Amino acid sequence: MHTETITVTPDICINWMKNRVCNRVPLRSYNVEKFREILQTGQFRTTHQGFALDLHGCLIDGQHRAQAIIDTGISVTAQVTYDLAPDAFAAIDGGRVRTAGDHVAQATGMAQNSANYFGAALKILRNRAEGLHWTRWSTGKITADEIPALMASWPIPESLINYMLVKGRQCHASGTGLLISHQIILEKWPKDVADLFFRGIGDASREYVGKDPRAVYTNTMLNVNKGVISRDSVQQSAQAIKAFNALVAGETIGTLKKMKMGGVKVVRNRETGEEMEQQYLADRYPGVIDVQTISQTWLHVTDHS
Repeated sequence: MHTETITVTPDICINWMKNRVCNRVPLRSYNVEKFREILQTGQFRTTHQGFALDLHGCLIDGQHRAQAIIDTGISVTAQVTYDLAPDAFAAIDGGRVRTAGDHVAQATGMAQNSANYFGAALKILRNRAEGLHWTRWSTGKITADEIPALMASWPIPESLINYMLVKGRQCHASGTGLLISHQIILEKWPKDVADLFFRGIGDASREYVGKDPRAVYTNTMLNVNKGVISRDSVQQSAQAIKAFNALVAGETIGTLKKMKMGGVKVVRNRETGEEMEQQYLADRYPGVIDVQTISQTWLHVTDHS
């Protein structure tokens, strides 16, 4: 690895940007615009922050600066570091710019959109595995160093991610929520049974009669646009699990309600009429029903035990 100070021209940046296939962090327009303004107002200064290329000549840091230089046609004097190890990507701006999705995309080669959903699901699954309450499953960040082990624990292929995104679009369900519930169901049930449930939500639910849980889940998620149902991925994953439980048990459900957070309510003493505050706990996240002989009520199958 070595660093030198050079004049970085638009032509140099064009070549760098052509060879950035290893850097799957998407260009963020607001970052490019920020650097364009800095260049156009003459505020650019040569500092220790510049550009970095790996052993293969791939630009792994400075892409927003490079794009701004291309857009404005303005050359700058900057430091350029060469021959960095490819895995140095994980340490660059790790706490500021790189997201879990960025690191997943870098590690897997997935499309950025798929990687974003995978990264979001991994964070929630990790927090759940660590024993955090469901109200905290969405908190915190996952680092680049955690990604390999997390992906090994929950190996979700891109094809499944894309499938769940399609299902989510059919009924306004969270793609992350569907991925989470799918992984949780797989902890107890074989994949073919889980797939029976997920195949039956979305547009296909219109074919079902009565109060089939798949149709109920679809209709519940369609109420997202009306503000009736929470858009939170954890909430939607819980509703999917409730519907799955009803499906395999042959139970009829009329609606699916979101889990309530803990809080304080005011109650009135019937004898004295005095009002007092009473604390209540958050609802529990639903457990997946134990493996059993599947009811024929909704599935219309003969052998899924």
